Amino acid sequence: MSPEPESEGSGVPRRATTPGQETSASELDALAAQLRRVRPLRPGEMSGLLEQIEHGPVEVASERLLETHLEMVLDLARSKSGRGLSIGDLFQEGSVGLLAAIRAFPAAEEKDFDHFVAGQVALTMEDAILAEEEEVRRENLLIQAAADYDRVELALARELHRAPTAAEIGQKLEWSSERTEMVREIVVEARRRHDEELLLYIEPDEVTDLLGEDELGGG
Repeated sequence: MSPEPESEGSGVPRRATTPGQETSASELDALAAQLRRVRPLRPGEMSGLLEQIEHGPVEVASERLLETHLEMVLDLARSKSGRGLSIGDLFQEGSVGLLAAIRAFPAAEEKDFDHFVAGQVALTMEDAILAEEEEVRRENLLIQAAADYDRVELALARELHRAPTAAEIGQKLEWSSERTEMVREIVVEARRRHDEELLLYIEPDEVTDLLGEDELGGG
């Protein structure tokens, strides 16, 4: 079997690492060694495989072409590292792009198979990098919005001597009601999780010291 990454349908493959988390050198070395053990294509084998891809059966031919071109995918992944996705992530994205390129080649007006699939893999990786950059940008905007909501809420509480409503906060920030409610829910959930995480680190004796026996029903 070829070292094909696990994927879900025609969508983005499952990542081996979280976004931005670098794959360890030992994992990359092991992957590279695995790919080097793949038997290279024999003279004339490529044309026979491409004939099968066009006329069938395609499964065995696709796998053979896939496994003999994954080393190229790893080289491309290494060349594009440091741009928001780990080499492991890029390899997975590129491997799915390689399989799609293999299946698309018969209908493409291309003569050079290697050139075609390398170009498609590179495009797949670039699309993944751009998608990750957009996701990070959106997350940063959301973090800033939550910080703005929190800041204005505190300022209005001091000014009004009471807890401000979401509508008052949104009006101050010049936000729509939909945006205000969305950010409010995020802030509330973040505070709840923060409180729960704090409780995990507080010993029962510390709670008693902080609140006193009376407040805990002990007297």
